[in-house]
Amino acid sequence: MANLLPVLEMALGKHLVLPKRKISSPEEFFKLFPEIKEVFLDGTERRTQKPKNLKRRNKLYSGKKKATTRKTLVVSDEKRRILLLSPTKSGRRHDKRIADKLGIVSSIPQEVVVWTDTGFQGIQHLHPNTVMPKKATRGNPLTFAEKANNKVISGIRIVSEHAIGGMKRLKASTDVYRNRLPNLDDTFNLLAAGIWNFHLQTA
Repeated sequence: MANLLPVLEMALGKHLVLPKRKISSPEEFFKLFPEIKEVFLDGTERRTQKPKNLKRRNKLYSGKKKATTRKTLVVSDEKRRILLLSPTKSGRRHDKRIADKLGIVSSIPQEVVVWTDTGFQGIQHLHPNTVMPKKATRGNPLTFAEKANNKVISGIRIVSEHAIGGMKRLKASTDVYRNRLPNLDDTFNLLAAGIWNFHLQTA
C-alpha cells in the first residue's frame, strides 16, 4: 500500500487540493488564498501504540489526552477546506509552541481574522486580529457575559471541528498508529486532508 501513496499524492496535487505544509509570509498567503477573510486554527491528536522505550513514551505522552499521541495543527477556512496542515509532531509538544516554530500565525495577514481556542493563548500578541474564548483563572471566574461570549465563539469555531472531522473520515488517519515506519502518519494525514478538500470541491 505504501507504494501507492506517492501516486495518490500526485493525483491530488494535480487537482490542487492538497493543503500547504508551510507558508512563509503574509504575501505568500494572499497570493495562495486571495479570497480568504478568516481562518480557523486548531490542533488534533491521534493515539499511537505505546512504545516500550520509556524515553520515547514520555516524548509522545500528551497530558491533555492522557495517552501517547501524535499531533497536527490544522488551518481551515469557513467552507471547511483545509488550507494548511502542519507536519506531525509528538503529542508532548504544546499547540502554540508548534505554531510558533512553524511561523503559522506570523504568515497570516493582519486583515484575516484568526479564530482559535485557548490552547493558543498568547498568539493575540502576534496577531491582534485573533478571536478566542476567554479563559478563567484561579480566583477570577468568568462572568455571565463572558460565558455567553465564549459560547458564541465556540459556535462559530465548530467549522474547524467539521474540517478535522472530514479529514478523519479516512480511518488510516484516525485509528491508533501502529506502523513502525517513521512519519508515515504524516503522509496519511496529508492525503486524508487532500481527499476531504477534493470531496468539498466536487460536492
